[in-house]
Amino acid sequence: MKAYTLEAANAYIVDNLDRVNPQFKPDIHFSAPIGWINDPNGFVYFRGEYHLFYQYYPYGSFWGPMHWGHAKTKDFVSWEHLPVALAPDKDYDKDGCFSGSALVKDDTLWLMYTGHIVHEDGRVSQVQNIAYSTDGIHFEKIEENPVATGDILPPDLIAADFRDPKLFEKDGHYYAVVAAKHKDERGTVVLLGSDDLRNWHFESIFLKGEAHQGFMWECPDFFEVDGQAYILVSPMRYQETDHDFRNLNSSVLIAGRVDWEKKEFLQESVSELDHGHDFYAPQSLLDDKGQRIVIAWMHNWGRTVVPHELGHGWACNMTLPRILHADGHQLRQEVPEEVLASLPRIQLGDEVASTGYLEMEVKDNLVLRLGDEDDYVEFGYQDGLVFIDRSHQKMDISGEEAWPISRRSVEIEAQQLQVIFDKNSLEIFVNKGQESLTSAIYLQGKKTLQQVK
Repeated sequence: MKAYTLEAANAYIVDNLDRVNPQFKPDIHFSAPIGWINDPNGFVYFRGEYHLFYQYYPYGSFWGPMHWGHAKTKDFVSWEHLPVALAPDKDYDKDGCFSGSALVKDDTLWLMYTGHIVHEDGRVSQVQNIAYSTDGIHFEKIEENPVATGDILPPDLIAADFRDPKLFEKDGHYYAVVAAKHKDERGTVVLLGSDDLRNWHFESIFLKGEAHQGFMWECPDFFEVDGQAYILVSPMRYQETDHDFRNLNSSVLIAGRVDWEKKEFLQESVSELDHGHDFYAPQSLLDDKGQRIVIAWMHNWGRTVVPHELGHGWACNMTLPRILHADGHQLRQEVPEEVLASLPRIQLGDEVASTGYLEMEVKDNLVLRLGDEDDYVEFGYQDGLVFIDRSHQKMDISGEEAWPISRRSVEIEAQQLQVIFDKNSLEIFVNKGQESLTSAIYLQGKKTLQQVK
């Protein structure tokens, strides 16, 4: 087995940057310098800057033994790549430093992550670990690791599927919501507790899903916006409807309230957070302005990875960050003003060389086309649906779904569309963020924007 170290990962990145083909590499969406990325991790505001960690395999444009990549920004426009933060170099994380989160305590940055272990007999263990940093760059894994194993779970949960801790603090106590799989094939969020971030115990089954809501809820997140409590989860195989949950792996917003005596989340409503093709594993932070900001992986499991297929040396990127505003049980998503101010305005008839944004009032059906006559995507508002359609893109993107996925849509009475373009993506925000659709696109010719009808 290859020995993975921080030193080897960082050296490889520097030595191989010239292998990367930037044809589809985004300009305003975060991507790693080289290699594969997936879930955002450790999204946190620390010492005046936004830090983003992410699931990372630097050695190829495919999923491999997970490291934690690391970058920071002050404005979500200019990113500084930092050294790889975690490598799978311990017995308790030898097959991957899986997803997790960050929390600031006493001016120290603490990470909690899942160690993935494949035993010689093929059994899998997933355990929770802690690392910390006093400078925000170099991290030390604590001696107490692992701080939580499957042994602390109730017997009706499967210890081999126990991952993705999301840290938060309440009333001077530390908690983590963690994904777990119930033996009856239902997604479950468990709550762990700690007084010091080093010693952890099981608190409760925080929320258990229903039979149609997927068999594993990855990357849980718990937070409040304007007094309304929410859980974000990314279920595997949530039951699809005509327009919702059409991705085999969705991102789902659950609104409700918490009974803190019983430590149970009481579900009141469920909705899909984004209705595009490529939005998974969202994670949020709270900044110094009191803003709740979320970012997600702009891809989906089982889908064609175009830059990998083309041998470009990199794969996948993040969505733009979105500021969340409570809107009843829903969340309205707003792109930060600094990001919009950095983008050129696009008009009909323009060629979109890389980035830009378009804002249009909608009064009736509106279908737009981006690309050329042989290679294009369509999007807009038609018959009460805002949609993105990739069926005319030459570069086929297929998935594991047993139903067509070329078109994604959301049912809404649209009055206004805001569309943000990058080299490989469209993000549509409807009625100032009441709904959103995010999709990766790969067009090889000129990208001219035209109105079809």
